[in-house]
Formats: sequence, C-alpha cells, structure tokens
Amino acid sequence: MLPGVSLQSLRGQVSHFRHLKTADPGGLSMKYWNGRRPRYCPECLAERPKWRAEWDLTLMVACPTHRARLRDSCPSCNRPVSWKRHSISMCNCGRPLTDTASEIATNAEIAVSAYLSSALADEGGVNGADYRTDVGRLVLPDLLAVCTFLGGYACSNGAKPTKIANLDNVSVATAVANAAGQAFIDWPHGYHELLGIVCRNRGSEDSCARLTARFGYFYTALYKRFEAEQFEFLRREFDSFVSREWVGQLAERNRRLSPATRRRHAWISLTSAAKLLGIKRDTVSVLITQGTLEGQTHRTASGRTSGTVSRCSVEALRDEKAQWLTLTDVRKLLMISRKRAYALLRSSVLRPVGGPSVDGSPVWKFSTREVMALMSTLSDVASTAEHR
Repeated sequence: MLPGVSLQSLRGQVSHFRHLKTADPGGLSMKYWNGRRPRYCPECLAERPKWRAEWDLTLMVACPTHRARLRDSCPSCNRPVSWKRHSISMCNCGRPLTDTASEIATNAEIAVSAYLSSALADEGGVNGADYRTDVGRLVLPDLLAVCTFLGGYACSNGAKPTKIANLDNVSVATAVANAAGQAFIDWPHGYHELLGIVCRNRGSEDSCARLTARFGYFYTALYKRFEAEQFEFLRREFDSFVSREWVGQLAERNRRLSPATRRRHAWISLTSAAKLLGIKRDTVSVLITQGTLEGQTHRTASGRTSGTVSRCSVEALRDEKAQWLTLTDVRKLLMISRKRAYALLRSSVLRPVGGPSVDGSPVWKFSTREVMALMSTLSDVASTAEHR
C-alpha cells in the first residue's frame, strides 16, 4: 500500500492489479465494471482532466452533458486507450485524447447513460420528457441488470442473450444500451417492439403456440429474476402486450399473467372454439381454411394439427349459428315441398352452412340471410312468370 493512499472510496475495480480483491464500495458486481478498455468523453477531458467513475460502467456509452458518444480508442493512432499511460488526457502515442470531434449520440444512448450517471451518484432520478420515473428509481445494480437483460435480448438471437461477449468494447455496449434505451424513451411502444423481436428470435411464427416456448427464459426471468416490486412496470406491460398482440394459446396454467388477460384473451385454442360452436375440432380447421373463422393452424412434430382462433370470429359465428334455420324452417318460409327443397339443395341454389356434407352434423342448417335472399329471388321469378 502506498503511503497516504486509500482505495476505500474508489468505485469499480483496480485495473492491472488483479491480486487486489477490492470490492466496490457501492456493492456493484464487478461484471458491471469495464476494466479492460477505458472509455472517455473528449469534451469532458478538455474541460477538466479528471477521470469519471461513471465512464467505467459497462453500459455507459454516452456523455449526457455533451450528448456525445464515449470513445475507447485514440483519435490519432486509433489504438485502444490503455490504462497504463503517463497522462489522463494523453495517449501513449503522445497525442491528446481530446484532439477529436465528438460523435453525436442517439437519444436512447443518452437516456441510458443519464439513468446510469444519476444512479451512480444516487441523485434519485432524472428529469425530462425522455425519462421514466419507474426506471429512474431503480438502484444501480437493478438498472444495469434490466438494461443488460433487455438490450441483450434485443441484440441477440443466440441461446444465451444475456451472456454478451466483448461488452468492454464500446461498439458492442452501444448496441445493447441503444436497444434498452429505445424501449424506455418510447414507452410502452418501444418495449412492445422489443417483445416482438424477442418473440420472433425465439422461433418461427408457426413453431409453437405456447408462451413459454416462444419467449423462453425471457418469460421466466421476468417473473422470477425480476419479481420484485420495483420491476412491476416491466411485467405489467408484458401482460398488456400478450393481451393485445399474442396470437398463441393462453390457459389457466399461465398464472403469471393477470386473470383478466387469461379470461379475455383474443385468441383461443381449436378445442375451445369447437366446444363454443358445438362442432368437431377438425371442422374448426376447415372453417379457418375457408375463411369463415379467423385463425392460424400448423402441424406439430407429432403430426397433430394445432392452432388458435380469434375469439371474436368464434363468437360472431356462434351468434350467427343461433339464427340458422333447419330444412323444415326453410320449407315453411319458402312455402315449398320437401321434394322441391331437396331439389334446390342438390342444385346448390339452397346452400347449407351445416349438415352431413358440411360439418358432419346430422341436421341440415341454413343461413337466415341467404334463405331470405333466396326467398326474394324466388318471389321475383314467380312475379315475372305471372306477368307473361
């Protein structure tokens, strides 16, 4: 230990002294500190040659004060800045680190950096139109965990999106921070877009209708790793996204979602649709193919047909079915004989919407609207014949 020098107040790790197992005074895990490639704001260094602790956070990629991206290389020799240099503001090549024009950062990058800077200084949040109170209230470890989680999933379609390689590289960190920031500054639309990306990256559109399979660990982490009260805003908007956008199945086993979302979900299974309509499950698939019902089906690995149907289209068809007429009803309305009715049926002038050859049901059923139209047509024909 150097005389008169104390490391107790330093934030982060002591670079190039791996034998010094110093813990961060704020309790922040070392995985959130960038100890390999130092970053800096040229304008800050030009104003005052002082190294800022916030620059060493893994997702700190911009300077909120100057709205500029941080650099991790020398503007002259383009080599990564080294911790082992003779001057804070100078590269080992002998050129000043401030000798460069600043690169303007995106609003998303600035937002994340402002959140991190405020959390590190424990200032209690950031003010402005682009900043959310619930994000600003997060303590530094929670904030970094959320940003890494969201940004990692938005930028990667690999098996482990939160295991981000080369996060010490400012270009990699910028992509992750920008993705997380986009979710925050355009809340909740930006977050919903991110959820859509996660859903697509986890599998193809017809690969699986189950929520857990399509979102993978993201879904689990949202309700376990981020189960604490301060992360409620993430779960609440995930619930909203599922309610509005998810076209897969929901069941009572999805208890992490609100009862209202499970009960009112816009899409139901083929089996549920069949029960509501009082028809066979295979008939539901046929009606989807015909366009009578709105839905989608796909073949599972076992060869079974699976899919979902729009609840609205099922309820509309159910209401319509309640008005369907039997063959006896049709004969009474049209005032025709049984023989005449079957003749119209065979010639397809009278088209059934249910029956032995349509959905396998034993009773012929006909649309009231079509029967009334046919009655008008037959009346016109009869009137024309009378005037001849």
